[in-house]
Amino acid sequence: MYDHNDAVAEIVKNAIYSLWMDALDAAEAELDEEDGELSELDWEYASDEMIAIQKAVTICGYGFGYTIERVCDIFEDELEAAPYYRLKEMVEDLAIKLEKGFVGFN
Repeated sequence: MYDHNDAVAEIVKNAIYSLWMDALDAAEAELDEEDGELSELDWEYASDEMIAIQKAVTICGYGFGYTIERVCDIFEDELEAAPYYRLKEMVEDLAIKLEKGFVGFN
């Protein structure tokens, strides 16, 4: 059971990280040259998609005083350390389709 859940956890983490990177790439493409680097901007410049993914992973919201880079660090730490039940909730919040689900978390 643990081996199965570990394998599903890696699939989920990879899928969420891929969504996150796609959202970052899309936000970066929308920037003007004078805006600077996306990672250096305040979190208030985050796209709606970035915010939705971030909230699914970290549960809380961020605002003034947080840079996109800082939120990215928090996001990655939370995703990497997430227990199975939280990963299952993230899958549900982000409507990710899985071939195999977690065992023991109905």
